[in-house]
Amino acid sequence: MVKINLKEYQKWLKEKNLSSKTIEMYSWSLQKWGERELNTDEITDFFKKNLTMYEPASLHLQRCALISYAKFEKVEIEWELIDRIIPRIPQKFFDTITEIELEQLKQATTKTSATINQRYNLMLDFLFYTGMRVSELTNLRHCDYQGKSLKIHGKGNKIRYIPLPDFLAKEFNGSSDYLFKNRRGEKMSNIWVWEICYKKTKKAGLNKRISPHSFRRSLATILNKREARLTSIQKILGHSRLDTTARYIHNSFEELYQDYSKLWISSLTPPPHPLLLQK
Repeated sequence: MVKINLKEYQKWLKEKNLSSKTIEMYSWSLQKWGERELNTDEITDFFKKNLTMYEPASLHLQRCALISYAKFEKVEIEWELIDRIIPRIPQKFFDTITEIELEQLKQATTKTSATINQRYNLMLDFLFYTGMRVSELTNLRHCDYQGKSLKIHGKGNKIRYIPLPDFLAKEFNGSSDYLFKNRRGEKMSNIWVWEICYKKTKKAGLNKRISPHSFRRSLATILNKREARLTSIQKILGHSRLDTTARYIHNSFEELYQDYSKLWISSLTPPPHPLLLQK
């Protein structure tokens, strides 16, 4: 049995500039691995035994964690053999919103003052029109907007720059203060942004599950519908891989049904059966 050197591994991940969330998820996955030998046979046996216990997404997370840990330990693994065992992650339908639904969310006032509610609405605008992550939003400082572009500190301490519409650019004053602060003058927490999205969605009567990440998917989907280049959407969202950006673009179930139903409702009068044409 080999005990995982978790502390040194976490230190190694931090040096690779991985986000704290990724480090936390990888550490959790390695706890499921236990104290096995790190080799191809053991990993193959591990996934075979866990196929019915975990969802495909969890299995893929465990695979990513083991790939990372194998690199840390400098152990060669035959991943092609293991990849044949793990099922593909099924495509899910995620809720996105339109500009009209954004306005409905902004009109749904919570039990706060008009000034605070206006601030909450500004947060929704930033999420919707920039596609930034919730952690990127709460870490925004006034001095991050310079030279007509916004500097965003992304995952893994990666930096990207995006343009801003004038109605958002005017909110910056050039100071080092956080753009969004709570009532105590401290940086807004990620959890509170989630809470705002939940409360406003419920108050607006939208039958959707709207989170801060929903706005990110919404931006990608709307830009794609308006024929924006996929590479441009990739740069705005800060993805390192183009296929990641492609997965952010969603058709709703209703849109998918409309396209699929063209197979049997292409016209009001159904075509004659081939056997009838032979008579």
